[in-house]
Amino acid sequence: MSGDALCVGVCMIDWDSGVCLGCGRTAEEINGVPVAEPPAAEIPQPQQSAVNAPLPPNVADMLGEGSD
Repeated sequence: MSGDALCVGVCMIDWDSGVCLGCGRTAEEINGVPVAEPPAAEIPQPQQSAVNAPLPPNVADMLGEGSD
């Protein structure tokens, strides 16, 4: 899971299922116990770096292209 990004500020563990009623994570996930990463084949790769993307024309007209 992605850390506290899923937290909604309602931390209440249902001890029968072991899942937080607020965010749906297990107590181990909330407490930071390492969880196995998915295989590399399942991790999507970015198509283009946003750093190298040109500015949209309307923004470039207002701000200029910038410098390197």
